[in-house]
Amino acid sequence: MKTIETKQTNIQEKRNFLRGLSKPIQALVKEGALQSVNEGLKLIYGEEGHEDLKTIRQWNKEGKRVKKGEKALLLWGSPRVKEVENKEKAETCENGEVDELSFFPICYVFSQKQVQEAETKRAGKEANNG
Repeated sequence: MKTIETKQTNIQEKRNFLRGLSKPIQALVKEGALQSVNEGLKLIYGEEGHEDLKTIRQWNKEGKRVKKGEKALLLWGSPRVKEVENKEKAETCENGEVDELSFFPICYVFSQKQVQEAETKRAGKEANNG
């Protein structure tokens, strides 16, 4: 299954890809089989051996670097709430307040298969001079 290796070039293509991957998972979440869409996405990635998913910053803190050429795996980030600018277009809630839009950003993660131990600058120079 090669569903996770994608060649999207812009954010909208990535968002559309992630929506398509998430659609069947949403039904499982509604049924209670999964707790979240991200849980289902992690299971899909796990089928290809991507078990330990972390952001690039988390990997760097552990002394790891993403291998050159690796593409990030996509998850949904924590929702951001955005007030609707045009209040006429916004739906009003039962209590009369203007509804806010939830926006789910994309979270870029890498797995243990995509990282390697970081080389120190000194070790790299010694290897080149050695």
